[in-house]
Amino acid sequence: MTKKALNNRFKFLLFCCLLTSFTALANAPVRIGVLAYRPKPQTLEQWQALGKVLHQAIPEREFIVEALNYQELEASIDAKQLDFVLTNPGHYIHISYQHSFSAPLATLVRRENDRSQDMFGGVIFALAEREDLNALSDLRGKKIAVTSQDSLGGFQMQAYEAAQAGIDIVKASQLLLTGMPHDAVMEAVLAGQADIGFVRSGVLEDLAKNGKLDLRQIKILNAQASAGFKLLSTQLYPEWPFLAMPTVDHQLAKKVAGTLLLMGADRIPGIVGFTIPADYNSVEQLLRTLRVKPFDTAPQFTLTDIWQRYPTPVMALAAGVFLVILLSLSLFSVNLYLAAERRRVREQNIRLMDSEYRWKFALEGAGEGAWDWDIVSGEVFFSPRWKSMIGYQPEEFANNFDAWRDSLHPDDTDRVLKTLNDYFDGKEKLYWVEFRMRCKDGHYKWILAKGMVVAKTPEGKPQRMLGTHVDIDKHKQIERELLQSHDALLRSNVDLEQFAYSVSHDMRQPLRMVSGHLQFLERNLSEPLDEDARQNLNFALDGAKRMDAMIVSLLEYSRIGRKTQQKSWIASDAVRDEALQFVEPLATQCQANILCQGHWPILYASRDELSRLLQNLLVNALHYRQENQAPVVEVSSEVSDGLWRLSVRDNGIGINPEQFDRLFQFFSRLQSRKRFEGTGMGLALCRRIVEHHDGKIWVDSAGEGRGSCFSFEIPLGYTPESNTQPT
Repeated sequence: MTKKALNNRFKFLLFCCLLTSFTALANAPVRIGVLAYRPKPQTLEQWQALGKVLHQAIPEREFIVEALNYQELEASIDAKQLDFVLTNPGHYIHISYQHSFSAPLATLVRRENDRSQDMFGGVIFALAEREDLNALSDLRGKKIAVTSQDSLGGFQMQAYEAAQAGIDIVKASQLLLTGMPHDAVMEAVLAGQADIGFVRSGVLEDLAKNGKLDLRQIKILNAQASAGFKLLSTQLYPEWPFLAMPTVDHQLAKKVAGTLLLMGADRIPGIVGFTIPADYNSVEQLLRTLRVKPFDTAPQFTLTDIWQRYPTPVMALAAGVFLVILLSLSLFSVNLYLAAERRRVREQNIRLMDSEYRWKFALEGAGEGAWDWDIVSGEVFFSPRWKSMIGYQPEEFANNFDAWRDSLHPDDTDRVLKTLNDYFDGKEKLYWVEFRMRCKDGHYKWILAKGMVVAKTPEGKPQRMLGTHVDIDKHKQIERELLQSHDALLRSNVDLEQFAYSVSHDMRQPLRMVSGHLQFLERNLSEPLDEDARQNLNFALDGAKRMDAMIVSLLEYSRIGRKTQQKSWIASDAVRDEALQFVEPLATQCQANILCQGHWPILYASRDELSRLLQNLLVNALHYRQENQAPVVEVSSEVSDGLWRLSVRDNGIGINPEQFDRLFQFFSRLQSRKRFEGTGMGLALCRRIVEHHDGKIWVDSAGEGRGSCFSFEIPLGYTPESNTQPT
């Protein structure tokens, strides 16, 4: 046999093998994973009908339905063993961020109480006999049975409702994790193993229909009125999405989607059918608020690519931020002016008071009124200037104490008389008081009165008192105008912060649209594109992701002091442990050694802001490390003069001292993005948090390659003299 004939035979055999492989691949069964929130046998029995419906519509393919729990479903997706997935919306958001899935093919429509529903919610229930459980506030300190913290209808919806009422379920309550199915939650509550149970809507009704539960045994907390749902405790969210894995053939995905949307009612028990994909943004917002997967880690982004791709939105946002900063500086300037003006007026009044004590009635010639009060008889001499100050002629105002007291403003009378009595009792060294006095024409004028006792009775009681009146009505008017301007600037500053938050928040929706369409183009045009076009498309995708992360960072910056936790007494060592737990994966990855020492006090601060501050400083110390050298980070804490000082020292790449002033500015980067990823917002957030706690932050470094030390000081929130520290 010739060499050419051998080659032809080899090519023929190779072609047959490839043809056989393609045929086997085309005939491979299509695997559909369904999240089993009820018992697996029950779930499998219900959804086997879906495989039959799809096989009837697409007879050339076999469809296998598998009922899986969360761990099994995620493991099968990671191993690429599934072609389609039906899961709850929260789990869909989580896995879509992990695997960059596209939008769902369809959204499930269930039958609830003889009505078609493409929405569902969560239920909070307890035994009917528990009279101490009636509202969301009663969740604190109770044991709550849930299937999993990853369950949307079985935990996260209820946790979001509690968060809106100011309750952190994880911290305020004890969770009993029963695992799937939801029936286990009901059994735990009925058995007394838990005080309260969380399940998705429809579960309790199904249990009652199957004779496993008498609804009279339970009651619903935070009950919501909604058509089609008898038992509901939360707002409604879109039903389960049906999605295709990225590896699924597009033609097969189209056929499956068409079959689902055209499927008749009740082909699957309890299921009306499927409808067009719903908007799952409300679910994403819930997960972001709770900071759960996939939003439980700090985002990474850069500025350069976003600027190159979207200069106009960035400039608009920068203009808004600049306006906020400009108005903040204006407000700061006005505050300085007000403080200086108050000091000037106070010092002027003190000087006037000292001068009046020395010269007494000599001030009458300077345009100020004088008075001489015989305390025993009640007679008072009012100088002509004193009377003209309030519009009276010398003979028109009665020369007695009662006439003066009756002319005081009703709101000031008690305060003025108390000040006078305190002076007589020796509690005050000087008689000095401001009040409003009625003029002859009926209007009130602000007066500053100062006086001193010049004679006493043999028993030591005040007998005679001399003093002056000063017209300060114009000063008070100026002070009111300044205070109004100050309040207006404060309101403007708050409005601008809200504006920055709203702009950042609203920009994310079009950005997600840009990112989604770019991903769609990447999937559908990846083969026709040449290398340069594919690289440009990747640049656009990376830019969209970075811009999204940048906007999230700006949102977090605008939330400091407004949307974060209120200040309260917290243990700094607990915040330290929380921050260390957050950076533990990164520390393990780079084989870092983190050492903590010193005194960790109790202080008055915002817990989540302080935790974010420590996390950012630790992440910086681990991130900017020397090549081929394990990081060593020393965290030192000390208390001195009512201040808590914390220092984070590292053996990293160090900082040029000439660059210190740039470190804490917006989007300031000292290193190239090719060497270190980052946005330049981490230290700006640190500065914002420290300033919100009336503290200061700074950095020390001997230069590049010699490590650095970031330190901050904030007040503990009390002083030893005030004795207001927590017991």
